[in-house]
Amino acid sequence: MYFSPFVSVLPLVAGLASAAPHSKRVDTEDVTIYAYGTNISGLALYSGNTDGLAYIASTASDNLTAITWDVSSTGAAWNATAANTTTSLGSFFIVNSDSSYAAAGFLSSNSTAPTGAVTTGFRVYGGQVVLVSDGSLLSQFWATPSDIEGVYSLMWNSDGTSQDNSVPVALKTMAPSTTTTAE
Repeated sequence: MYFSPFVSVLPLVAGLASAAPHSKRVDTEDVTIYAYGTNISGLALYSGNTDGLAYIASTASDNLTAITWDVSSTGAAWNATAANTTTSLGSFFIVNSDSSYAAAGFLSSNSTAPTGAVTTGFRVYGGQVVLVSDGSLLSQFWATPSDIEGVYSLMWNSDGTSQDNSVPVALKTMAPSTTTTAE
């Protein structure tokens, strides 16, 4: 049987081609993050004007600032900026300690992190915001109604147990679809 020199080098060429480096994901700026859950259909995340905590609502108000995010693809801190400005609101944090059910928020450069606060490890996986912790993808975000109608506090439920008057939510970078009716 005769094999040409071409056929004998073919596996080598195929192996080298498959070893070519892939382009890495890049950080993304000016991202809006939306919450989805029971009776929460794609509401945006906002920052509380007085407390620096994260909220879910349909619109900004006197109490809430619309935000955009600088999303890291490497697990570095995610920074929030007041929408249409350059005013930094700080790094996004959650409290991920045993059995904690605590508000998520933003740490400015002059604020003190709560005990157990985590500001790194967030990623977008399939359009959903997750925390990568010890090799696991975690999404333990919950929404608790605030004192303002239609506004929810964004919480992190570290052990995932059911919470009274709260619902789990998925945070996504995909905006809700809108429908129109023909007249």
